[in-house]
Amino acid sequence: MIEELKNKYVFFDVDGTLSEYRYKDRLYAGGCSELGCQSLEDLLFSDLFYKARPLKTMQKIIEKLDSNKIFILGTVTTNNEIDQKYKWLKENYPNIKRENIFFISSTMLKPEVIMEYCKHENVDLKNVAFVDDRIDVLRKAESLGINAYHPSSFTE
Repeated sequence: MIEELKNKYVFFDVDGTLSEYRYKDRLYAGGCSELGCQSLEDLLFSDLFYKARPLKTMQKIIEKLDSNKIFILGTVTTNNEIDQKYKWLKENYPNIKRENIFFISSTMLKPEVIMEYCKHENVDLKNVAFVDDRIDVLRKAESLGINAYHPSSFTE
């Protein structure tokens, strides 16, 4: 699969794609509440995102890609989360450039953000890939002509 991504502009999600999607040994969004298993206090004041376990397979893939064409497209709820994710990405994925990190408030807007980036930077969609753990978002991306991959595509 690494050959599919080489020379492409690749947009990666964070939670569940570059990191394990767990908190206190439970899935973040495991039906606990609209916030997932985290409490509002956790989201606002704890370091739960900084403690996430990076996925080694994804680290190896990102190490092999052109750092100028690697992008983060994550969703966030709080400023605390943004700060932690910047720090976490710097530590666990050091070849991702800070200027290539985009955080937005709605997961379902990710395909439109990619489309807007391509339009703004004059990038052909054939040269773009999107990696996310949400099937609904991947389907939406594919419907717009974006090459979409689930993290399971990279495991053997």
